[in-house]
Amino acid sequence: MSLDLRDTSVVGAPGAVTPLQSAHEPSKTSTVEVVSEQGVDALKDITFGSIAGVVGKFIEYPFDTVKVRLQSQPDHLPLRYAGPLDCFQQSLRQDGVLGIYRGISAPLFGAAVETSSLFFSYRLAQHILQSTILPADEPLTLPALVACGGASGAFTSLLLTPIELIKCKMQVPLETQSQRITAPSAWMIMKSVYRHQGPAGFWHGQLGTLIRETGGSAAWFGSYEGVSLLFRNLRASSKTKSAMEPTSTNSTTTSVSPINDGPLPIYQQMLAGAAAGMSYNFIFYPADTIKSRMQTEDVSKMTGGRKSFWAVSQALWQQHGLKGLYRGCGITVGRAAPSSALIFTVYEALRTRAHSHDALEKIILNPKYHDVLTLVKGVRNGIVYGTKIRFPHALVMIFLFRSGTLRQKVYLILKATRQHARNLGMFALVYKGTMLLLRSARPSHKEGHYDTFVAGLLGGYTVFGRSHSSVSQQIVIYIFARVCLAYAKLAVLPRANGSLMVRGADPYGEIMGGGKEGGGGWGLIPDERTRELVMQKAWPVFASLSWAFVMYVFRWHPETVQPSLRSSMHYIYVQSDDWDSLRNFLWHNK
Repeated sequence: MSLDLRDTSVVGAPGAVTPLQSAHEPSKTSTVEVVSEQGVDALKDITFGSIAGVVGKFIEYPFDTVKVRLQSQPDHLPLRYAGPLDCFQQSLRQDGVLGIYRGISAPLFGAAVETSSLFFSYRLAQHILQSTILPADEPLTLPALVACGGASGAFTSLLLTPIELIKCKMQVPLETQSQRITAPSAWMIMKSVYRHQGPAGFWHGQLGTLIRETGGSAAWFGSYEGVSLLFRNLRASSKTKSAMEPTSTNSTTTSVSPINDGPLPIYQQMLAGAAAGMSYNFIFYPADTIKSRMQTEDVSKMTGGRKSFWAVSQALWQQHGLKGLYRGCGITVGRAAPSSALIFTVYEALRTRAHSHDALEKIILNPKYHDVLTLVKGVRNGIVYGTKIRFPHALVMIFLFRSGTLRQKVYLILKATRQHARNLGMFALVYKGTMLLLRSARPSHKEGHYDTFVAGLLGGYTVFGRSHSSVSQQIVIYIFARVCLAYAKLAVLPRANGSLMVRGADPYGEIMGGGKEGGGGWGLIPDERTRELVMQKAWPVFASLSWAFVMYVFRWHPETVQPSLRSSMHYIYVQSDDWDSLRNFLWHNK
């Protein structure tokens, strides 16, 4: 199904007369069916738009971070960054790869909201236009579709401004007097904005977002529809030439519609999407620059106390001219082409293939996608299990032993639950992804004996070794204790292959690390430099090896693993490999 939604028999536009309904005898059942079909289409737009937006954001986010940092440079010369490449290199040196993705949680949510609302409101605007102004039985012209795109952008700007505000503030690094970079969380930024500016502060820069989204969305949908229509007309003209070849004496000819002649090939969809992305970003880029400045710094210093959109635009024009308003435009337009192409292609593919529940089940049960879907299932199981374990535990421990207001306690409970769920989900992704890569790298495509050790080592370092939070430490200490118990059993057991895994056991087996500070150590390392180096590297090594050993023992000697740990690991890493329906892929294990 093409994104071009001008076929009223497909979208069920209000007022459209179908072959089953007479114009003089309105059918109540038909009206209900039309409304129901519109509801299903709206749900598809929201769902598929969200998925496409998240996929596109992962691709474009590093470029977006560089763009925001270029736009938000201080007014004094010399500039901090010489250009996009220099900004990217400095960002990598200062923050590492993870720093380029700093603050991605808000943009991922924003991408889902933005793209889904764009597609939803775009379709809604077409329905309204065809039911109020234009004839419902005629396809919309390209100018009408451009107007629908502008209306969808205006609606989306209201939802997007608060998310853009938080994203921009998280992307721009804050340097203290000691030259250390601080990265405020989204929650800290939200509290700060609310405390200083109230609820209206979240819509600071709304005019810039409105101009950018209204004009940009008109260009986005207009370019996509225009290029798509061009490809359809070319295809229609070639078919018309074939049809005009003399085959009979009948003078009646059949009209070929370039609009409803099937979906475009993938490469044409991607070309149309790339053109849409470049048009969206280039034409109204100055509005985005002004908005970024308003959302990332105190603009009253550069405008003599005024904070309006027009005051900031005049100040930027006087200081930097047109070049300053288009600072970072090159990298933005460059990343917009593949990102937008991917968004439209994913959206089109989802709408084309997901005609029913059975079609979606057919996709997830296809053996070709099994290995990739095990990663999704593993992340899902890790998040679910982490939430189930941490939330009741944190609820009891914080309300019993922590002081503070109710709001503070709720925040601590949600923070601990989120971190535990995220850690287990991310470890499942890294572990299962590494296992898949190692197995694929071998000619036999079979699992190696020490693959679990390598995958556990990498996952332990990536997720837990780089974090010194109390939640991460508790998990690693818990794992380490279970490893010691397992190897103690191995020491006394006779030589034999590991038996099959035993199911069951209590899934709640988490123990809290803790204790009080003592009066001193044993002094085994007298050299201060060596002691500092050991203290710095000990935790990453400890966390990595703990996970490496526990994954190896769980794979090859599961009978030695403590039952509660074995049960939880079986839930996350084994049951995520198996499903036979959409229900037990998304909601529960088989």
